[in-house]
Amino acid sequence: MTSTSFQFRKLWRLTKPPKGKLGVSLVLSLLNTGVSLAIPIFIKQLMDSFQNGFSPSMIGLIVGLFFVQIASSAVSLFLLAQIGQAVVERLRTKLWNKFIHLPISFYDQNRSGEMVSRITNDTTIVMNLLSTEMIEFITNSLSVIVAIIILITIDVPMTLILLAAIPVTFLVIMPMARKMYKISKEQQDHMSKLTAFLAQMLGEIRLIKAYTTEKSEFDKGKESFHSLYQFGIRRAKIEALISPIMSAVMTGVLIAIVGFGAYRVSAAYISAGELVAFVLYLFQIMIPISSLTRFVTSFQQTKGASERIFQILDEAEEPYEDGLAVKEAGVLTFNNIAFGYGEDLILKNVSFSAQPGTMTAFVGPSGVGKSTIFSLMERFYEPSSGEIRLNGQRSDAYQLKDWRALFSYVQQDSPILVGTIRENMMYGLQGEVTDQEIREASTQANAHEFISGFPQGYDTLVGERGINLSGGQRQRIAIARAILRNPEFLLLDEATASLDSESEKLVQQALESMMKEKTSFVIAHRLSTVVNADQIIVMQNGTITGVGTHEELMNTHDFYRGLVRQQFQAGEEN
Repeated sequence: MTSTSFQFRKLWRLTKPPKGKLGVSLVLSLLNTGVSLAIPIFIKQLMDSFQNGFSPSMIGLIVGLFFVQIASSAVSLFLLAQIGQAVVERLRTKLWNKFIHLPISFYDQNRSGEMVSRITNDTTIVMNLLSTEMIEFITNSLSVIVAIIILITIDVPMTLILLAAIPVTFLVIMPMARKMYKISKEQQDHMSKLTAFLAQMLGEIRLIKAYTTEKSEFDKGKESFHSLYQFGIRRAKIEALISPIMSAVMTGVLIAIVGFGAYRVSAAYISAGELVAFVLYLFQIMIPISSLTRFVTSFQQTKGASERIFQILDEAEEPYEDGLAVKEAGVLTFNNIAFGYGEDLILKNVSFSAQPGTMTAFVGPSGVGKSTIFSLMERFYEPSSGEIRLNGQRSDAYQLKDWRALFSYVQQDSPILVGTIRENMMYGLQGEVTDQEIREASTQANAHEFISGFPQGYDTLVGERGINLSGGQRQRIAIARAILRNPEFLLLDEATASLDSESEKLVQQALESMMKEKTSFVIAHRLSTVVNADQIIVMQNGTITGVGTHEELMNTHDFYRGLVRQQFQAGEEN
C-alpha cells in the first residue's frame, strides 16, 4: 500500500463521512451520468428517424431526461454540500480537541496562529476532496469508461484515435501535478505563517502604535503578501500550461474525429446520426477528463494539507485522565528536581517540602527558576530528573485534571479573557456560583468597589485581554477568581505587583487571610510581603542556597541579608 493511499484511508476513517447521504449522492450522480450518456443515443435515434417523419414522443423523452438530469444534479450537489460541512465540522472538532489537550511544551515550539490555519484553511481543502471532488472523480471516471465502451460499439477506428490521446495527455499532466503539490504545500505553509503573523500583530496593535513600528510591520506583511503572490504566480504558470494543453488535445482530437468521421459517413461505414452521437460522447469524455486533471491537482494539494493535519493529530497529548484520583491534599515535596527548557538546565537539584496550611516564599534574582517551579507544580512540564510527590506519591501517578484542580495560579500579569467581569471570575468553575459568593470573593480581593462603579457592574465587558480595565483592576479580578476557585494550593507569582500601595496593602491582607487555610507558595521581589512566611527559600543560579524563616536567614545567609538591606534602604530613600 502506498503512503498516499494509506493517508487517504486514514483521513477517511478520521472524518467518517455520512455513508447514507454519500451513497444517495453517489446514486444520484450515477443517475445523472447515466442520463447524460443516454441522451446522445436518443438524439442519434431521433436524427436517424427524421426520414420517417417527426417523432414528438422521442423529443418528449429527451426533454424529460434533461429534467431528470437537472433534478438529480441539484439534489446530489446539495447532499454533497451537507457531507462537506459534516466532514469539516468533525475534522475541526478533532483538531480543536487535540489542540486543547496538547502540552504547554508544544506551544513553546509552535505559533498559535499557524495552528489556527490548520483548523481553517487545511480542513477546508480536505473537505472539498472528501465530498464534492471525490464523487466527481468517481462519476467522471465511470462516465469516461462507459462512454468509451459505447464509442467502441459505434465505431472502433474513431475510438482508437481518441484512446491514443488519453495516455499522452496524462504523461504531460502528471509531472505538472507533482510540481503543483510541491508549490501548494509551500504555499499552505507560508499561509500558516502569515496567519500567525497577522494574529500576533493585530493582537499587539497597541504595542505597534506605542513604538511607532507601523512602517516596519507593514513592510513585513507586504513581504509575506508578495511571497504568497509569487506562489500564486508559480501555480498560475502550471495551470496556464495545463489548460492550453488540454484544449489543444481536445481540439486536435475533435478535428481528427470530425474529419475522419465525415469520411466514414461518406463511405457508409456509419450513419450521420452515429457521427453526431460519437461527437456528443466525445464531449462527455473530454469534459470529465478535464475534471480528472483538476482532481489530480486538488488531490496533491489535499495531500499536503492532510500531512500537516496528521502531524498535529499524531502529537502526544497530556495524560489528562490517566492515573489515580486525588483524594486529599497534603505534603508537597520536590525531591532533587532538575529541569531545562532546552539542553541547559534552569533548575538543579531543587529539594524542599511544604506542609499543609503553610506559606513558602521564593526569593532571588530574576531568571533563577522561581516561576519555573510553579510551572512544574502545575505540571505544565515534567522534570528532567527527580520527583514531585504529594503525600509520598509521585505526581505523575495522579490524574492531571484532579492534580490541577488543587491549584490556583495568580501570575504577575494574569490573563483576562474577552467577556464580562462575572464570566472571568467564574472561569473554570464547576457547578453553580451564587451572586453572593462572587461579591464576597471580589470584596476579599478589594475589587467589589470598582466593579460596582461600572454602569453594568459585574456584567461589564472587559474587552480583548481586559483592555477596558487598568492593570490593577485586572489583577484584582484574577485574585478574586483564585479565591472563588477555593484551591488547596495557592500559587502567587508577584500577584500584587500591578497594584498601587493602598490596594496592595488591602489585597495583601485578604491574601494573608485566605492563605491561613491554604498551602501557599509566593514569589515576591518585595521582601516585606514575605517576612512572615513559614519558610523562605533563597535561590541563586537555579539552585537553593538557603531555607529558613526570615530571622534565621538574616542570621545565616549573607545574600538574603543583602537583599533585605538593599530593599529597606531603597524604601527609606523613596
